Amino acid sequence: MVIIRWLCAALVVLAVVAFALQNQKQTVMVVLGTYKSPHIPLFLAIYIAFAAGMVVYFMLALAGQLRLRGELSRYRRECGRLKDELNRLRNLNLDKELETIRRNRSTSPAAPIVEIPASAREDEVEGWGA
Repeated sequence: MVIIRWLCAALVVLAVVAFALQNQKQTVMVVLGTYKSPHIPLFLAIYIAFAAGMVVYFMLALAGQLRLRGELSRYRRECGRLKDELNRLRNLNLDKELETIRRNRSTSPAAPIVEIPASAREDEVEGWGA
């Protein structure tokens, strides 16, 4: 795989050098707004445009990476907070709380926690649960 990568890179370099050698005598004048450059070789103008594009792409990619790293660190903090909460909940003394609930139930009559109105019960509404 490394050999194939080196061969591809060598072919690209050879193509770039061949392009530069074949276009040495052709000159262009680049105009950007009010700026006019002196006559420069065509291959140099193309290389400068390519390099400028690479710099712009690098800046955009860097901004995206920084945004993703910030998001990742925020998710890691939240994950750590949730793990701490889970450990606290796992280590609660449930025996004491269950005993309190049992004592309260034995002293009070058994009543449902939430009373569902008869109009909202599934088995009494027509067309439900056939």
